[in-house]
Amino acid sequence: MPEGQREFMKRVIHGVKVALASLHPMPQNALTIRMPVVASREPTLRQVLADINDDPPDNPVMPFSVFSQLHFARFLLLDGPNDPETYGTTLIFMANVDGSATQFIDEMVQQVAHGLDQVLNACRGYPPRRKRTRASRRAYLRRHTIDSQAFYINTVGRSARQIRQEDELHQALQSFLSDLDAANIVTAQELRSIIIEYVSGNPELSWALTSPNRPSLIWRAVEDLRFATLMALGGLILFWGWPILLVWLLVLRGREFSDEEYTHRPALSRLNQLRATEDIAAHNPFAAVGYVKPGWLRRTNARALLAAAQATLRHVFNKGDLAGVPVLGLDGVDTIHFARWTLLDNDRRLLFTSNYDGSLESYMVDFIDKVAWGLNLIFSNGVGYPRTRWLVHEGARKEQRFKDYLGLHQIENQVWFTPYPHLTAVNIANNEAIREGLQGGMDEAQAQAWLRRL
Repeated sequence: MPEGQREFMKRVIHGVKVALASLHPMPQNALTIRMPVVASREPTLRQVLADINDDPPDNPVMPFSVFSQLHFARFLLLDGPNDPETYGTTLIFMANVDGSATQFIDEMVQQVAHGLDQVLNACRGYPPRRKRTRASRRAYLRRHTIDSQAFYINTVGRSARQIRQEDELHQALQSFLSDLDAANIVTAQELRSIIIEYVSGNPELSWALTSPNRPSLIWRAVEDLRFATLMALGGLILFWGWPILLVWLLVLRGREFSDEEYTHRPALSRLNQLRATEDIAAHNPFAAVGYVKPGWLRRTNARALLAAAQATLRHVFNKGDLAGVPVLGLDGVDTIHFARWTLLDNDRRLLFTSNYDGSLESYMVDFIDKVAWGLNLIFSNGVGYPRTRWLVHEGARKEQRFKDYLGLHQIENQVWFTPYPHLTAVNIANNEAIREGLQGGMDEAQAQAWLRRL
């Protein structure tokens, strides 16, 4: 297909996606903006980003704390390969937001226009000073917005505002209980009643006696219909297309015998540089980019598997469980808040980013132990990935080689923002359960279990 027709088809598909999203928007969304950098201005840009990262919430350039609907944000400087005429360095901005991505762009233009100017002045095509208006800034950001092929949300519908409020509730109840004289309180039910009475009489906390806003019944019904449609479509593809799929799988199996496998290890100095930017909060950012294996077979395979992953992540793993890496009770299980997979450069490269709890080591081990097959399905399409067998076997099960592969492809976040740095996903789920426990009736055993959450 000629380049012009390919570009036209991409625009049509993007327009259809935007239209469908506007008819049935997700409560939370992923925003990704990729902008080419002017080479001569890159050093200045790096310094501006370093200044922002010194204090992401309240820096004078782009204070992310002004955005109440923002969960996470990051800036990445993505180097191109040794082919600067084709790629060069690009600046990538990523955000996880409540509401639509376009609404968040509008708010950025309204709230931090001066900061956008300081950052994006280094990007090609950004409006010159005399032509910078809200409309021109908005148009530039929207023009450079790109789609992610798959996107994971820990719990669909749980807003950033809700997370902050429920954390404040937990802290207030802990303070109340520490000052409470419990000498004459005999049962857990009595203590729970006293707590509820305290909350109802406190104007700053009484909101907790109502349920949080959740996706409507209509929204959930449409989601169920959408998932049923996708399942039916998948069933038809399997029923009518199984001979093609079988040949496809056999050809891929044949390719696996000759796939290149990286055996070298990342430089220790590079790993130390990356680790120096981690463990500054209860959770961490991760970013890695690599090449998709050349040829239409592997690129089509990557596209198809990411589409299947998106359907599964959106409709199945949307309540604190990513294919076996769950939030379970209060035992501190490492968990992912948000993640996304984004194809770049006409499907030649894949960028993976996530926000996860705990250390990178435990994060990798969790996935290797629980969902190595899922890692293999997606990432085995990458150049140098540990060799797989029938797409799902081996691969990530070669633990050290998989860790080395990630180390070779991990990239640094120039800026990373989190509005709740002290909260793991387990903490967030626990705070929500504390709020829910203020409503309805409980027997003694249930009241005791609820009080233990405090």
